[in-house]
Amino acid sequence: MKISQFQAGKFQSIHAYDYQYFLPESINHSFEIDSGNLQVQLEKSTRLLGELNAMARMVPNIDLFIMSFINNEATQSSKIEGTQTEIEDSFKKESDIKIEQKDDWLEVKLYIDAIKEAINKLDEIPISTRLIKQIHKTLLSSGRGVEKMPGEFRTSQNWIGGNNINTADFIPPHHDFVNELIGDLENFLHSQHPVPEIIKIAIIHYQFETIHPFLDGNGRVGRILIPLYLVSNNLLSKPLLYMSAFFETNKNSYYQKLMKVRVNNELLDWLLFFLKGVEQTAEHSIEILNEVLDLKTNLTQTIRGNTGNRANNNLKLLEKLFQMPYIRVEDVREQLEVSSATAKNIVDDLVRVEILEELTKNKRNRLFAFKPYLNLLKKPFPKYE
Repeated sequence: MKISQFQAGKFQSIHAYDYQYFLPESINHSFEIDSGNLQVQLEKSTRLLGELNAMARMVPNIDLFIMSFINNEATQSSKIEGTQTEIEDSFKKESDIKIEQKDDWLEVKLYIDAIKEAINKLDEIPISTRLIKQIHKTLLSSGRGVEKMPGEFRTSQNWIGGNNINTADFIPPHHDFVNELIGDLENFLHSQHPVPEIIKIAIIHYQFETIHPFLDGNGRVGRILIPLYLVSNNLLSKPLLYMSAFFETNKNSYYQKLMKVRVNNELLDWLLFFLKGVEQTAEHSIEILNEVLDLKTNLTQTIRGNTGNRANNNLKLLEKLFQMPYIRVEDVREQLEVSSATAKNIVDDLVRVEILEELTKNKRNRLFAFKPYLNLLKKPFPKYE
């Protein structure tokens, strides 16, 4: 099928109810690119994705930095759903979070757990209904989503927007169709149709959000599937491309373009938007990685030149800080397996050279932040053009 000829589906009434749900068409078939603009954008997105993958292969200890990408994805994806947790809070322990912020913080932490668990499971099982349900189960295993059938497809009608089904912005397919539609999506996901992988995951994301198979958490699960697909299909060797910052920055366009596919069959417009997002996200990720590497190099030189015979231990802590940028002296003692006195001296050294900043000003149980790194991670994402 030519992309310009795509038919998204149809709105259907259900007997005895005063609303129409949307029933999407099957996507398990070939998609032929018949747009020069899409071909050009595909080439740009593929090139930037390749550059990000090449960089991931060259960077020593790349796993040190992946955690920050995952945490940023978790905060941005959750923001799309209305939470207020910031990237720096995602690194904190629960005991350091204010009571009124704990529900939002927990959603972000569960998102982080779901991504990490799914990435690890890719070695055991492919992307499938089983894995999708496991992601959802982890995502809603505690907090506000625990009553929303974690790990199970819905058995009732849901809707998007509005205070009730009669004022909804969009009503996904009736729950009787969910298993069949997800089966079709899974078949397309593993099909051998000659569709470029980036276009394929763009279509999969659209279809998943349209099916909305769960009572809650559909957007978050759908966005987690993007890096999983790229890794499982060898477009990336490491999970370094997360698109939620792009979607959050361009939230209105994100929702509008998904809706225009359903209402007006504008698949091409959605694909151009998604592929531009891949390009900008890869470019942003490369930029952040380069800045992180420069920061690590500069701070390593600072430590070697200014902390004397404790430099080796101080450098060991620097490595840890890229994964846990909030830290206490007790954490240093445990992580480096040193005495409390030595741990205190290490922390004092890094405060003195302005790598760590004390936040609490307490005499005991003081909390320190790796501010140079945290400030870098908060770099704003460019607006879609």
